[in-house]
Amino acid sequence: MKRPSTMRALACLFLAMSTAATSVASAQTMPDFQNEAFTTPYWTRNPVIEVLGRANMEVAPNRASFSVTYLETDKDSKKAMQLAVERGRLAYDTIKKTAGKSTVIQSSVNVTALYEQYKDKDGNRIDNERSDKIRAYEARVSLSVIVDDVSKAGAARAGALALAPENSSGLSTYLERTTEMNLAAYEAAVKDGSARARATAAASGATLGKLMVVQEGGGPCLGQWSSMAGSDYDYYRSAPAAMAPPPPPPPPSSVTVTAARIGGRQITITQADIDTLNLPSDDKPQQISSSVCMIYALHK
Repeated sequence: MKRPSTMRALACLFLAMSTAATSVASAQTMPDFQNEAFTTPYWTRNPVIEVLGRANMEVAPNRASFSVTYLETDKDSKKAMQLAVERGRLAYDTIKKTAGKSTVIQSSVNVTALYEQYKDKDGNRIDNERSDKIRAYEARVSLSVIVDDVSKAGAARAGALALAPENSSGLSTYLERTTEMNLAAYEAAVKDGSARARATAAASGATLGKLMVVQEGGGPCLGQWSSMAGSDYDYYRSAPAAMAPPPPPPPPSSVTVTAARIGGRQITITQADIDTLNLPSDDKPQQISSSVCMIYALHK
């Protein structure tokens, strides 16, 4: 016959085993939301609506660029380089006086030896690249110009063309995106997403709840995270931006802009020279796009 103490011990053991079994069963039937936070996001437990807000803005370009190259040839390397640099310096001064502080100019100088040539047995001309066969030197000065004020870009290039460069590039306008532009595009995308959410909720007969998630980027909120504010991807076009006001009338043509003595000759650039070479050009509107993913709670 079992003693009372033994029976009490067995009863306690049975109760502990039953409690443990109940706990295991409960753990298996009730999901652990804390552990599943990444595989089962919180916004999937209740009715929600996901929308993509998009915005596209058209703005005028705020940068222009071009380049010019001046070549000088002489039997003396130093003389050729001095002549090219003098032309480049005068072009630099002319651009600065024409466009003011809105320009950034980078210059470079290169000198190349020009050799005497001979013909091979097939009649092809080949340079005789020996130090005692140098017939002349070619000095090349290049100016790469960026103009912040697009309205002055044409005149700046005309000032450089007035010095008759041996090579020149076209005038290119583009957009340098600013923080303010990107923020404006982002705010427009958020406003668009909010309007889409209200329209979708109204169509489904539900009441739009609080905003739960805002994610900047082009993909769904549960997809890849990325930042695309200020990209040049077209979602849809808005109304074109207002055109820039016409430039002020040019000053009298008799005004001397710059002058210098180059190779024994006096070179003068007047406003008339610049006006003659200032070819008009229309600025193409630039695009700024942004997108956001937004999740709202829904109330039935």
